[in-house]
Amino acid sequence: MIDQLTIEKILDAANIVDVVSEFVTLRRRGVNFVGLCPFHNEKTPSFYVSPSKGICKCFSCGKGGNVIHFLMEHEQMSYWDAAKWLARKYGIPYSERELTDSEKALQNERESMFITNQFALDFFKDTLLNTEKGRAIGLAYFRKRGFRDDILDKFFLGYCPDEPDALARAALAKGFTKENLIKTGLCYERENDGQLRDRFHGRVIFPVHSISGKVVAFGGRIMSSDAKVAKYVNSPESIIYSKSRELYGLYQAKQAIVRKDRCFLVEGYADVISMFQSGVENVVASSGTSLTPGQIRLIHRFTNNITVLYDGDKAGIKASLRGIDMLLAEGMNVKVLLLPDGEDPDSFAQGRGATAFQQYIDTHQVDFIKFKVNLLMEDAQDDPYSRSELIKSITQSISVIQDPIVRSVYITECSQIMKIDERLLINDVNRRQREQAQAAVQTPRPSQSTDENGQNQETSAPEPADPEAPAEPAPEPQISAEEKLRQDIRALKREGLGPMMEKERLLSQLIVRYGGKLMCTFQDEEGNDQDMTVGQFIVGSLQNDGLEFRHPVYKRFVELMAEHVDEKDFNTEKFFMSHPETFVSLTAASLMEERYQLSNLFKDSKPSEDENYLFKLTRHIMADYQMEVVRLEIKKIEKEIQEASSDTLASLQTRYQQLLAARAELSRTLGDRVITL
Repeated sequence: MIDQLTIEKILDAANIVDVVSEFVTLRRRGVNFVGLCPFHNEKTPSFYVSPSKGICKCFSCGKGGNVIHFLMEHEQMSYWDAAKWLARKYGIPYSERELTDSEKALQNERESMFITNQFALDFFKDTLLNTEKGRAIGLAYFRKRGFRDDILDKFFLGYCPDEPDALARAALAKGFTKENLIKTGLCYERENDGQLRDRFHGRVIFPVHSISGKVVAFGGRIMSSDAKVAKYVNSPESIIYSKSRELYGLYQAKQAIVRKDRCFLVEGYADVISMFQSGVENVVASSGTSLTPGQIRLIHRFTNNITVLYDGDKAGIKASLRGIDMLLAEGMNVKVLLLPDGEDPDSFAQGRGATAFQQYIDTHQVDFIKFKVNLLMEDAQDDPYSRSELIKSITQSISVIQDPIVRSVYITECSQIMKIDERLLINDVNRRQREQAQAAVQTPRPSQSTDENGQNQETSAPEPADPEAPAEPAPEPQISAEEKLRQDIRALKREGLGPMMEKERLLSQLIVRYGGKLMCTFQDEEGNDQDMTVGQFIVGSLQNDGLEFRHPVYKRFVELMAEHVDEKDFNTEKFFMSHPETFVSLTAASLMEERYQLSNLFKDSKPSEDENYLFKLTRHIMADYQMEVVRLEIKKIEKEIQEASSDTLASLQTRYQQLLAARAELSRTLGDRVITL
C-alpha cells in the first residue's frame, strides 16, 4: 500500500483533464470540459470534467469521481494500481512494503520474462511486415483471412521465420539469456546437442496479453499442410502464464465488455479477431481449453452477462455443457447463441457486416437453461431412460445457481416444458445442493497467491470429498463488498428510511465540503471564546443526542470526521477525496459535484464560506435531520401505544409527549423553510 501523504501528492499533481483526454476526446465548455461518456454508448456528450474540482461526471449513467476513480472504472484497475499508474505518469516517487530477498528475486525473474516476451513480440511483428518471407507467407495468410491492417496492429499479430533458430539468434545477439528464452517457452533445447530451437518457427503468431497488457504467451499456427505437425502450438505454462487464468482478447475487449455489459465467449484466436473486426468488440476466447473458474472470475470482474457462441456441432456443444454449469455457479447470467450449420464465429462474422451480425445476435441468443432443455429433449423424446438422464442434467445445472429466485423460476419453466411435476424437480435440486454443500465442506480451499494483475492464483489442488461425511446446509453465495453495501442500502430503503438517508447525505455533504471550516464562536463555561467548525458541530450534535447514521457510507464519514475533528485547518475535501476506501472517496467526489438548491431562507444570497452562512446552513440541516428522527420515533411509539398493555402504557404516553414537544421545538427552528444542497 502507498501511504496517504503520497496519495494526496499524486492527486495534487494529477491533471484530470490530461488523464481523461488519453481516453476521451474532450472539448472546453466554459470552465469545464465535455465529451462522449466512455462508460456507455451515447451520441450527445454528457460526460463533464471539472479541472477546478478535479472530478468527472456523466449526467446520463452517473459514473464519475476523481482521477483515480476514472482509471479504476475505465481500465478496471484496483485503487492502488490506479494510484501507481498516476505516480509513474507524473514522476512521483512512492514506496511500498520492503520485499524479501526471495520476493525480489521472483519479481526480477518475472520482469525479465516479460521483457523477453516483449522483444519476441516486436521481432515477430517486424518479421511479418518488413521481411520478404514475412509478407509473402504470414501477411498473405492474414490477408486471406480478411484481417485489416488496424486489426493486425490491435492484436499485435506477427510471423516467426521458417528457420530453426532465427528468434534465438536475434535474442542472444541483443543480450537476452538462453535461460529466459527457455523459461518463457519461446525456445527449447534440442536433446542431442543442446542447441536452441524456436518453438514457433514457420508459424503466424497470436500474442496473448494479460489483463494489464503485458505479453504472457504466444500461440502459433502452422503454415504448411504437414499432417504430422500440430496445427497450433502454444507457450508452455510458466511463472507468468497459466492458461487456466488467461483469456485471449480480454485486454482488447475489456472496455467494450464494461460498456456493453456483456461478454461473448468463443473458442479460437481467429473467432475473436473476426468478431472484433465486424464490430462486436466485447468478445474473448478460451483458446481451445476447457473453461476454468479462473477464467470465469476474470470475466465476472467486468460483467455478469455472458453469451456463449456455438456452431452446429451437437457433440461439441454437449461436451462443453459442464463449462456452462460453472458459469451458472459463479452467478453469471448465461445465454447461448447457436450459429447455422457449417458456420463458426470466424466464418459467420466474415460473411456479414457488423449490423447484420448484431441483429442475428439480438434475435437468436437464448437463455441457457431453455437451450439445454430443448437440446436434450430432441434426444430423449419418448425414451424413459433418456428422459430420466435429461432431468438429472437439468436439475444439476439449476442446483448450482446461487440466487433462489432464479432457481425457482427455472424450475417452474422446466416443469412446464418437460411436463414433469414441479415438486420432483424441487426435490432433486435440493438433494444436489446438499451433496454440493457436503463436498464443499470437506474439500479444503486451496492456498492462494497473487499474480501480476492482482488476481488470486490457486497453488494447491483440492482433495476429494469423503462420501461418508454428513450433509451440511448449502453455503451462502459469496458476494463482493460493493454488492453487500448496495444490498444493505436497498434494505434500508425498503424499511422506509429513504428520507432519513437523504438528510444524512446532506450532513455528509457539509462534512466533505466544510467540515474543517469555522461556523461560529461561543463562550465556554469559563467565559473563554471557543471556535467551532462545521465538523465539530455535526459530530457533537450526533454524540449529544445519541444518534448514529443508518447509511453505511455516511456513517463512515461521521466516524472519520470524529477522528480528525480537533485538527486545525483540516482540509476535509482533500482528505475524503483521496481516501483509500473507494466508497468513501467516490461518494465524496459525488457530493463535491452536486450543486446547491437554496431554500427561501437563502434566496437572496449565494453559497459562501463565511461564518454566518455556514452557521445558518448547518444548523438548519441538522434540525431537519433531527426532525426526521423524531418523526420516525413518533410513528414507532404510536404503533406501540396501540398494542401496549396497561403496565407500559403510561411510560409510552410520557415518551410520546416528550417527542411532540421536541417536534414543536424543531418546527420553530425550521419554520416553513427547508434547505437542501
